[in-house]
Amino acid sequence: MSSLNIPNGTIVELPVGRGVIRWSGSLGDKPGKFFGVELYEANGKNEGAFEGHYYFRCKPNHGMFVRSSHIKAQLGMEPPPPPTVRTVVAARPSLGHQRTSSIGRSNSLRTSSPASSVRSNSPTKPTGTPAAARTSRLGQGSPSKKSPSISLQPRKSFPVRQSPNSDVSPPNNKTTPPPRSSPNGIPIQQRVSSPLSPSLPATPPSPKFTPPQPRSVSPLVQTTSRTSDDKEIQELRAKIRVLEVNRADDARHVRELEARLSEAESFVALRPKLQAKLTSLQTEVIVAKREAADAQQLLQLSETRVVDGQEMLEMTMLDKEMAEERAEMAETELEDVKERLAIAEVELEVYKESEELDNEEGNASTVGKDSLAYIQLEKQNERLKEALLRLRDMTQETDLDQRRKISELQKDIGSVDELQSQYDSSVIKLANAEIQIEDLKLQLDDALGAEEMLVQLTERNLMLGEKIEEMRITIEDLEALKELSDELEENHVETEKNLHEDLDAKDMQIQEHVRKIETLEEACLDLEGTISQFRDLVVHLQGELDNLRLQTQTAQTESATAASQTAAMMSLNLKLQSSAAKNQARNVELELLRLEARESKELLGIVQPYLPQLYVETDSDATSCYLFFRRLAHKADLINSIVAQTQGLPEALNGPGSEALVGVCDLRARLAGLSTLCKRFAAILRKCDVQTFLDKGRIYPEIAPVERRIDMHIELLRRDEFREMECASDIDKIQAQFDHLDGKYFSGFDSELGEREHGYLASFDFDLDMFAAAVGLTKTSIQSVLNEDDIVLDMAGMNIETELFDPLQKLLNKGRSAKNISRKLTKRLEDLVNDSSAVKPTMVPQMRSLSNSVQKLVDFAITLAKQITTHLSDVRAAKSAFQLKTILGYVKQATTTTVGMEAKIDASFWEPIEDALGQLTKEGSELLPMIMEPEKIMKATGIIAPWVTRVGEIKEALAVNVEAERKVAQLNDEMQGLVRSLKTKDQTIQESGVKIELMERRMEAVKKQADTIVDLESELAKARKQERTYEEAMEQLQADLDALEQDNVKLKSMSTGHERQGSVQMVDPEPVAMDNNLETSHLLEQLEALRGTVRFLRNENSYLKGQDLLREIENLPPLREPIVRSPTPPLDPSGASDTDDSDTDRPTSPPTLRSLTTESKLLYRDVIKFSTSPRVVDLSAMNALRKEANGGKVWVPKKKLPAQQILDRKMEADRLSRRMKGLLDRAGGIS
Repeated sequence: MSSLNIPNGTIVELPVGRGVIRWSGSLGDKPGKFFGVELYEANGKNEGAFEGHYYFRCKPNHGMFVRSSHIKAQLGMEPPPPPTVRTVVAARPSLGHQRTSSIGRSNSLRTSSPASSVRSNSPTKPTGTPAAARTSRLGQGSPSKKSPSISLQPRKSFPVRQSPNSDVSPPNNKTTPPPRSSPNGIPIQQRVSSPLSPSLPATPPSPKFTPPQPRSVSPLVQTTSRTSDDKEIQELRAKIRVLEVNRADDARHVRELEARLSEAESFVALRPKLQAKLTSLQTEVIVAKREAADAQQLLQLSETRVVDGQEMLEMTMLDKEMAEERAEMAETELEDVKERLAIAEVELEVYKESEELDNEEGNASTVGKDSLAYIQLEKQNERLKEALLRLRDMTQETDLDQRRKISELQKDIGSVDELQSQYDSSVIKLANAEIQIEDLKLQLDDALGAEEMLVQLTERNLMLGEKIEEMRITIEDLEALKELSDELEENHVETEKNLHEDLDAKDMQIQEHVRKIETLEEACLDLEGTISQFRDLVVHLQGELDNLRLQTQTAQTESATAASQTAAMMSLNLKLQSSAAKNQARNVELELLRLEARESKELLGIVQPYLPQLYVETDSDATSCYLFFRRLAHKADLINSIVAQTQGLPEALNGPGSEALVGVCDLRARLAGLSTLCKRFAAILRKCDVQTFLDKGRIYPEIAPVERRIDMHIELLRRDEFREMECASDIDKIQAQFDHLDGKYFSGFDSELGEREHGYLASFDFDLDMFAAAVGLTKTSIQSVLNEDDIVLDMAGMNIETELFDPLQKLLNKGRSAKNISRKLTKRLEDLVNDSSAVKPTMVPQMRSLSNSVQKLVDFAITLAKQITTHLSDVRAAKSAFQLKTILGYVKQATTTTVGMEAKIDASFWEPIEDALGQLTKEGSELLPMIMEPEKIMKATGIIAPWVTRVGEIKEALAVNVEAERKVAQLNDEMQGLVRSLKTKDQTIQESGVKIELMERRMEAVKKQADTIVDLESELAKARKQERTYEEAMEQLQADLDALEQDNVKLKSMSTGHERQGSVQMVDPEPVAMDNNLETSHLLEQLEALRGTVRFLRNENSYLKGQDLLREIENLPPLREPIVRSPTPPLDPSGASDTDDSDTDRPTSPPTLRSLTTESKLLYRDVIKFSTSPRVVDLSAMNALRKEANGGKVWVPKKKLPAQQILDRKMEADRLSRRMKGLLDRAGGIS
């Protein structure tokens, strides 16, 4: 768009909003033409001033200077305000406003006044109002000095977006009314105000404002036209305000839609997975519901059967108890009879003996037979005979009773067998019925699956259409973004200069802060040393405070826990705040460093072609090798620092120990060794001669792949997937390879003395961390075992606190003091290495001895931790008891094998370890002041880097003659001309190639769309076939269901017949009646179970159909919002209306009863028709059209769209409700 000649007063569209051009020209020292724009909203940068000079006036933050490329569109000229007029008639306050232009308004409303002036159709043509600005009645002042209390400020209309088809007259053809003069003859100056700053000083009118010829209008016509114009102006202002509000709402909606579009794109990517998961979950839920229902029914059946069995068991138990009671009574009677029989037998024997005696005494005399004793014996015998007869009769009766009871019990057993056979047959019938029910359920599931597949296919078709529309929208958005990127490229050059200045200032501030931090860190190290000295005193005083703590511990536990929780929360909040601030600062620094790296990379890419071929052939590998070692050392330090930060080191060493913490300390020690080795190699390459530099650089192709492993671990660390064991193994491999390089290529150099000394002290520092972590692991493991309840403890009469925990704590405390000294030593060596200095070689043996001595302590701690953890694992597995003697034996063994091999026999096994730690602390404290002395420091001076020397040699080798250079330049010019011609040809060829590629891509896209359409058609055909099969299956299921219902009716009739037979046959024996009742009750239970299953299946089928319908309705596209229209003015009751549906204006006579009857019948017929019509949206027409078009986008009539069908149904319901209300109103009028 050519916008170099845009006049002032033009309304333009900018990326930040709309505004009016108030000034144009050159802006200070900046090249090009600028435009001063006054914005409608406070999105600007100034108030019309640049570098202290005002080019125009406006409100604060409403002004902006832009180039022509930032102007998106021109929206016409700003309508200038009308001239101020002094009128004789007293003006009302409501008329003190300026008239706005008529936008898109017809002139038909103005034809009522024949004397009204003809208006122009231009939207920017102003018209005057009679009292736009009032002046004082006492006199007319100067045109340039108007009092605010006398003249009212003209009011500016809001800017209105014009459509591209609107006819706008050119600026040169605009005419405005002449300025009116006051009664004194002095012209009143017109004030033009900003649309957003009415209180600022007035600016001169637009230069395009040309007065037309005056016209004479009568006062009466003028007043009538003014009143009509005022009404029209008020209406237009209200409409303009509404349009502005709508425009703001549209802009906000556009932003919201863009945000939703980005969310929708992410959701579309996840939607297939979620849909698949949802369908699988739905099927699982349906299956689970059915299984639960079946299980519930089976549970009820089993409960009823159990209840019946229990009742039968109780009846049999009662019968058994009665029989047992009768048997006991019979047994007691039988025992009584047996006792009587025994007494009778004894008496009979006595009588027999007496008779024998009598017979022996007097066999000759028969006179004794008639004696009294003989008579008594005969009577006694008769009585005994009678008793025997009675006993025989009683035994016979009891035998008969027992036989009768046994027969009854046998009959009962026979009835129980019959009941068992009936129960088995009913179980078989129930199993068959359950199998039939399962088949029915499977068939119903297949039918429901077909319906779900149809719904999914329809949803997929709708989703494909929506995706196509979204892709078109994204294409348009990408084109707009391309235009924005072009504008941002222009702004980028301007912002770069400001950023460079800010970077320089920030670098100075960072250096100052770094110095302050170094001084503070040194002070902190000194304070830590003093704190370590006070810790020993605190340890002695803790024993005396233990008794007091035990007394006050119970009272302070609750308050201590609350205080600790609050303190932890506060510390956590502070840490979060500090970490957020640090992260923000780091992000800013990272972005700046990325910018610098990008610029340096671009500069390197620009400079590399200028380098001579000699550098590429000889010096490139050496330079890359030097940079490789420095880069690898930095990456190792980066991994070390991040791992320490994630594990909370060194603060974590003061807490409970763990195996992971020991592994991390080991990994950090290995990383530090690798970093030190790389720094040594880099120092050798930096300080060697040229030939050595070139010779050592030849190993770069061999060692370059090593960096990929380190980069892989950095990437895993960035993604929070870091694996310590794998990293440690890789570091060991790299360390072995670099040790080989050290012995073969980098041995015998003294230039890396500082880095070597720093490596000794760094190894000493990390080994102390390793020692503290291993000792802490030992202590924590033993404490955890002691706290467990199921562990058997064997202390052997010793105190574990004094024998084990106190010595371990002493070792940790001494290790902390040695750690403080190692930190100071490492810090001092780092400063020396950064300053290209080093400690004299005489101090190297002391540093090496520190590194070697601490290794023995590390071996002791690792050996002890391994032995104790193995023993504790056996204790937890209940293989052995926890024995303090065993633990102390492990300590003694580890001491003698590592540190205390030369210790005395009668000395404690803790003393060698403590002495070794004390010796390390002493040596470190003696070494620290030595390396602080300037006499012990030597600085490397006069060393020139080999690449600097190499540059001079290359320059000397590449010296060329001047005349040859001239000839080469001439030849280059000729070659450039040929190259230009070739480039033009290549450009044409490339353009044609791009066009061909574009056409091929379009053809490929069309082919892909055709393939997808064919696939969709095949899937749709398969779905239709499945639908037909499912419909047939549904019909078969319905037939089976009808057959089952008929069988159910037959079973009901049979059950009622059995019940009637049971009620009539009351004379039957008791077991037979019991059999019939059980059989009928079992059949009734089966019938109830079948009824329940049928009801459940019907309810579930209706529920699933309803859910499918709701899901289909939810997936339909939303209805369009109804268009807000202005209310129609009421018609004149002249009867000349064209519509025939009016219920209020058409009938002139009151309704009769007959007309109301016929109308109510018609309304009733329409309501019945509407209520019986299906509510399902018809998608068949759309699917048929898509099938005919092979899956492509087809034109569908608006009436057949799903949204339009739903809207038509709603409108039909509203129309019927209105008809019903009108009918009720007319019926009420008749009554």
